[in-house]
Amino acid sequence: MDLLTPTPEQALFGLRAMKTLALVDGPLDAAELHLLESIQRVLGTSHPLDQLAPITPAELASALPDPRIRRQLVQGLIVMSLIDREPRPEEADLVEQFAQAVNVSVPEVADLRLALAGDIFRLRLDLGRRFWAADKVKEIWNEEGLRGMFHFVRSALGREDPATAARYQALEKYPAGSLGRSYFEYCRSNGFPLPGEKGGTPEIVLYHDCTHLLSGYGTTPEGEVQVACFSAGYRKKDPFAFVFFVLLQFHVGVRMTPITAAQTGFFDPEKALIALRRGAAMNVDLTDGWEYWPVMRDQVEELRKRYDIPPLPH
Repeated sequence: MDLLTPTPEQALFGLRAMKTLALVDGPLDAAELHLLESIQRVLGTSHPLDQLAPITPAELASALPDPRIRRQLVQGLIVMSLIDREPRPEEADLVEQFAQAVNVSVPEVADLRLALAGDIFRLRLDLGRRFWAADKVKEIWNEEGLRGMFHFVRSALGREDPATAARYQALEKYPAGSLGRSYFEYCRSNGFPLPGEKGGTPEIVLYHDCTHLLSGYGTTPEGEVQVACFSAGYRKKDPFAFVFFVLLQFHVGVRMTPITAAQTGFFDPEKALIALRRGAAMNVDLTDGWEYWPVMRDQVEELRKRYDIPPLPH
């Protein structure tokens, strides 16, 4: 993600817009206040929230000419509309007005409408086609054809493949602290079958698992939110889809995947922003051209340095 840090003045206008949106359904609630406070802590600003005046879409457009800052703000407005877990049509209307005024078109505005309408089927389809996994499936088809797709479908169904399983089971013998050994231990400690084992996940899921290992985030709902935001940070193509997905799945309580139950209240804005910035600092997109097998023997700590991953905050 091409993530920019706004100036204090730009942050002021952005905070005013977010507060204007939050006030659509009444006074600021705890979740909305926490989001605004979290943004200030991460950005290092200290604008008095109780003194933030409302702002119109036209005023915002004249105050923020940078198209990248505009896009980030519209995405922040979408987060604000969902943070209290009760998005309203009036909020979607205002998000759309702000987006049109600053000449920003993001698919999540339309997705927000689908969520409000309860059209979860179309919402899943739209997000699914924009995820990195869809690109990987296309790569399999383009590079390996029917044979590759057959292997992918078998693995997606959790069918056993002794040769594939043996390759991943051999990671147990890799050096301690290496990416390969860490992946083996990650699967065994979490009760995840390795690729090729019965019930194992497709190999393309390793990009997600390697993100867990390199970022240092766990597999709890809170950890999944942070790893998604970290992924959005390093992802070049349609990064905000990650954030929108976990907001729905782990915060609003909309079940976006058949294999994971929906949960509520796990989107911590400050931790999410920190994870996003950590991912954005990376010099590589793990979903675009990066391969894990060539670095499986490398130490995780060395890879973090190589990829410019900032350390986890204490």
